[in-house]
Amino acid sequence: MGGIEEHPALPGHGLAGQPALTLAMVALRLMRALMPVAMLWVGKLIIDQVVALSAAGGPDTLAGWWESGLAHPLIGLVALELALAIAQDVLGRLVAYVDALLQEKLVIDISIRLMDHAADLDLASFEDASFQDRLDRARRQTMGRIPC
Repeated sequence: MGGIEEHPALPGHGLAGQPALTLAMVALRLMRALMPVAMLWVGKLIIDQVVALSAAGGPDTLAGWWESGLAHPLIGLVALELALAIAQDVLGRLVAYVDALLQEKLVIDISIRLMDHAADLDLASFEDASFQDRLDRARRQTMGRIPC
């Protein structure tokens, strides 16, 4: 098993090997990062709408507000805030799914590369105890998850 300089960096190898998943991971994380800003902006719009409605005066009852149509923009903003909250949760789940998928593909790729390399070695390499220890450690490390 050659030195580390003979092998590409693992994150670069794994991410370059799955460009669609890598792009999806970056896009989903970017969208998820922008969600709190969007939610704050919609919250500001809700507060502005409430302040404007209370300053303008209007019906005394909730039913009166509903029938007059003055509350419809406010209800639309509240619905948008709810939609953003749901989208944030869905994006979180999608990010976790894409991360897990990318990790599994990386583990499978590393395992295959390890098996290919072991198949190319001669019998004398397998009789060396220190080589067996390194091969066993490499095999055990690829069995679990590799965090990306």
